[in-house]
Amino acid sequence: MLWGFQLEFKQSLRTKKLWLILGIMILLYIPVFYIMKRSGIEDLTVEGAMTFLIQFVTGMAGFFIGILALLIGATAINSEIEKGTLRVAMSKPIKRLGYIGGKFLAHSAVLLMALLISTLVGVLGVVYLGAPLSGQLVVDVLLLNMLLLLAMIQLVALGYIISTLIRSSSSALGAALVLAFVMFLIMPNIVGYLVIRDTINNPNQDMMQLQKEYTTKYLFYVPTSQVGIITRDVGTLTGTPGGFSNVTAEYRGMAYAIRNNLTNFGILVGLTLVYLGIGFYRFLRMDLR
Repeated sequence: MLWGFQLEFKQSLRTKKLWLILGIMILLYIPVFYIMKRSGIEDLTVEGAMTFLIQFVTGMAGFFIGILALLIGATAINSEIEKGTLRVAMSKPIKRLGYIGGKFLAHSAVLLMALLISTLVGVLGVVYLGAPLSGQLVVDVLLLNMLLLLAMIQLVALGYIISTLIRSSSSALGAALVLAFVMFLIMPNIVGYLVIRDTINNPNQDMMQLQKEYTTKYLFYVPTSQVGIITRDVGTLTGTPGGFSNVTAEYRGMAYAIRNNLTNFGILVGLTLVYLGIGFYRFLRMDLR
C-alpha cells in the first residue's frame, strides 16, 4: 500500500488537475473578500466573517470542485490500463487491495493538501476584513474545509466505480461530466421546484424545513447538497435593504451545524463507504488486461 501511495502521490503532484483544483479553490475566496470589502464591511467579528464566507464559498466550491473530484476518480484506473502502467505495477510484489488502497490514500492526501492551503487563504482573508485571528476562526474554517473534503472523497469514490465500469478513459470522462450535470444542476432544480410547488399548495408549510426534508430524501446521493444543508445552520443573516452594511449575522458555529444535522453528515460518511466498497470490489474482480 505504501508503494502505491508514494507512486500515486508523486504522479498527482505533477498533474494539471491538482493545480487546477487548488487554483479554483483559492480563487473562490478572492471575489468574496473583494465584494465584502467594497461593500464597506470592516472590523468583522469571527461570527460575521464566517457566516458570510460560508454562504458564498460552499455554493461555488460545491459545483467546481465536485466536478473535478469526480473526474479524478473516473480516470484513476482505466487510464492506467490504457497506458499499460497498471500491468507494470501489478508485476511487482504488491496486492490489488494494497494498490487501490494506496491510490485512494494518495488522492485523499492531495485533496487534503489543497484544502489546507485553501484554509490558510480563507483565514488570512477574513483577518484582512478585520476579524480577529482566534482559535475559533481557525477551527471553524478548518471544519468547513474538512466537510468539503468528505464530499470530494465521496465523489472520487464514485469516480472509481465509473473507472472500473468503463474501460475507455475518454468515455469515462464523458459519462462523469453527464453525471455531474445531472447531480449538480438538473436534480437540485427539480427538487427546488417540488419545494416551491408544495409550499404554494400548503402555505402553512415552512419552506426551509421542507427544503431540508426533500434534500435529505431525494438528493442523498449529491454530497454537495448535503454539505449545503449542514452549513445552512452555521448562522443566519438578518437586516434591512441597502447592502451588506445593514446586515447582521447570528452565528452558531460549524460544530453546532454538524451536530444539528447528524443525519446529513451520516449520509455523507455512509455513502462514501458504500462507494469505496463497490469501487474496491470492482477493482479486485476486474480483468486488468
